[in-house]
Amino acid sequence: MTTGYAEKLAFLESHGVAELAHSEANLLAHLRGVHDLLAEWGSRPALCDAGLFHSVYGTEIFPTGAIPHELRPAVRDLIGAEAETLAYLFGTVTRSALFDAAFDGPPFLLEDRSGGCVAVTPGQYADLAALTVANWLEQRPRFPEASRFNRAREFDAMRPYLSDPVRHALEQAYGFAQLVTAGNE
Repeated sequence: MTTGYAEKLAFLESHGVAELAHSEANLLAHLRGVHDLLAEWGSRPALCDAGLFHSVYGTEIFPTGAIPHELRPAVRDLIGAEAETLAYLFGTVTRSALFDAAFDGPPFLLEDRSGGCVAVTPGQYADLAALTVANWLEQRPRFPEASRFNRAREFDAMRPYLSDPVRHALEQAYGFAQLVTAGNE
């Protein structure tokens, strides 16, 4: 049984997450925003918890991890094995591998940041795709206008793996009918 939201926030705060700058905010605000988007889209609790912890170990783009890998068991106890595994995978695999997999389809073999390869199930890939969308849409308003439509082609390829609410939010943000047809990447 995982703990409540307040305890999860307290854990994050105790590891200095609120003091780390992230996309013109702080990492805690970003993590909460990703969690809240996933919850708004009706995602199951494990995916929402993965959103709350999605970059605490660092990522390819945000390498500053707040929680060392040695504390994975404590995070697992706090949010559950499924959510912790998703958060760890999100930090481990490269963004290009996540996007490439949308084009390639199953089996999902994703390159990690060390150059290795990790196999994920179709369900895990769908969850990682939802995390990727929530991660981007949460911070997108804080990015320069010129970069807000980055990766349109890749996000378009992810749409079949997304739940209806996540796909709808992505389509609203990108207006895919116009963008992808126009070749805007």
